[in-house]
Amino acid sequence: MSVILSGNMLFTYAEAYLDAAKRLASMENNEYRKGDWNTFAMPILFLFRHYLELGLKACICMKKEIEIINAISQPSSSREKLLRARETMSEKLKCTHDLSKLVGDMKKCFPDREESFLESVQADLNRLFNYDKKSDMFRYPFDMKGNWFLADQRIMPMSEIKKMIQKTSCEVNSIAVQLIENLHLLRGGLTMYESK
Repeated sequence: MSVILSGNMLFTYAEAYLDAAKRLASMENNEYRKGDWNTFAMPILFLFRHYLELGLKACICMKKEIEIINAISQPSSSREKLLRARETMSEKLKCTHDLSKLVGDMKKCFPDREESFLESVQADLNRLFNYDKKSDMFRYPFDMKGNWFLADQRIMPMSEIKKMIQKTSCEVNSIAVQLIENLHLLRGGLTMYESK
């Protein structure tokens, strides 16, 4: 998967998963009382978790694309920067479902940001990590041996799920939107540079 082509594409997919999670969560008042709570909550959390995974990967890809464009569009770029841009272009997107690894990659991509995420958002991410380390907890109601996950306890109240979705998506989306705007500006400048 090409770093250059995947950032915007992944974010479009991420937004679709977020929209689906929000729509399903909005049905909560009418629908969830009809059955088991976790049967209703787990698909919402799966959709939201997948939004996070794709959204973080999209931000990482777009940040790398910005680095590449900056390196190749400036005539004064050092050989070192150009070589790094070449390496970045050949890097593949990490094939991981581990959100903690992706958050670590975000920290590497944004070293000048004091914190990758607000503390409350990081707490929500940690909560998801603790429930679903391998991206299978919300996907299936049971493990590979047939044992039910969380059979006797609610995952979390719907009000907390909705707050988590709102806070975290607002943070990730604000990062992504800024990257998209930067990319549009850089691509416009790159086109002007190439035409000279």
